[in-house]
Amino acid sequence: MSSIRTRAVRIAVVVSSLGGGGAERVVVDLCRYLRDSGRDVTLITLSGNDPDAYPVPEGIRRERVEIRRLAGSLLDTIRFSLSHLAAMRRKIVSLSPDVVVSFVDQTNVRSILALLGTGIPVIVSERVHPAHNPISHGWKVARRLTYPLADVVTVQTEDGAKWFRRCTRVRRLVIVGNAARSPQDLRAGAAASAFAISRPLILAIGRLTRQKGFDLLLDAFHRSGLMNDGWHLAILGEGAEREALMQQASALGIADVVTLPGYLSDVGPWLRQADLFVLSSRYEGFPNVLMEAMQLGQASISFDCPSGPSELIEDGRNGCLVAPGNVGGLGDAMRRVALDADFRRRLAAEAPKVSERFSPAAIYARWLRLIDMVAVGELRNQDIEYLLKLTDNVIDGAQPNRSSGTGQ
Repeated sequence: MSSIRTRAVRIAVVVSSLGGGGAERVVVDLCRYLRDSGRDVTLITLSGNDPDAYPVPEGIRRERVEIRRLAGSLLDTIRFSLSHLAAMRRKIVSLSPDVVVSFVDQTNVRSILALLGTGIPVIVSERVHPAHNPISHGWKVARRLTYPLADVVTVQTEDGAKWFRRCTRVRRLVIVGNAARSPQDLRAGAAASAFAISRPLILAIGRLTRQKGFDLLLDAFHRSGLMNDGWHLAILGEGAEREALMQQASALGIADVVTLPGYLSDVGPWLRQADLFVLSSRYEGFPNVLMEAMQLGQASISFDCPSGPSELIEDGRNGCLVAPGNVGGLGDAMRRVALDADFRRRLAAEAPKVSERFSPAAIYARWLRLIDMVAVGELRNQDIEYLLKLTDNVIDGAQPNRSSGTGQ
């Protein structure tokens, strides 16, 4: 007598690379949780033999596919794209996964197309607010056409979900925020070698790209006048905007109190020694670094950009929110928090409580329940409100009603 499948046993997770971004960190953490839940997990990257910024946990099978290739013509582009999709299809089908979980827009489109007709369920995860994600027009069209074909689309915030409901035909949609870091992860950098930083210090972290708004931060720091009060600014990260930011700091006359140390694999020591954290992004998906700063007890200020900061910060209680792009307002907030030590301590004392709402146990339980539901075909005829209620019940500890015919 054949047994009825009640959960996903073999899970394939697909991401472009394991570079040093927030999405990649979530991928690694999710794979670790799935492994610890007794699942057979394969992590597939599409960037060949590129080095990893995050180590793959033990017990996770690792597969690499190379999809990058220079095309000299439109015909080459089409031919290479088809061959890449075929390579992805062969690799994934050979693993016989019960479900595939794909991360980030272009990889999501490729995963859906590669698995058409295979019968393998696909969950895709959008990691940046879709209204602000700077992908090309062609990829935007591809996303609109392919995402409705996925078994489920996950987003990180309600704001992102509203965009998909309003602008696409995606209906099987689930909100899954990012998990706070585990206490073990946060302690991991505590024994890092000592280093000297200039204090008092305002800290920012992220890729040096326009999205992160560090040009706005430099302007706000200059306007705040905190340089004259002995404050310094450090921006950790690397990217194409480095030279422009250095030139801007020089033009503003603040270069002597601004440092750009580059990309660091462990930012914990900087977060622990900083006196104030600032997120200046023009847009986000879900700001991991802001949550980590708050977990470590940093008084934090953020633009109320789409999306994520307002789901972490309660203005004036555990941090400060500033209207998106309001450089003057950001400078004023920085000055207030920096010079009012009592206010800064109150914000810092409340900040770590954010982890109660985004605990790893709750967030990854939600992922696991969703993956199992997709693997056994439990979601095919359900609408968005049912999905949201069902996964919310998991976090709350209730046992949701199961669809008929799936078995236990």
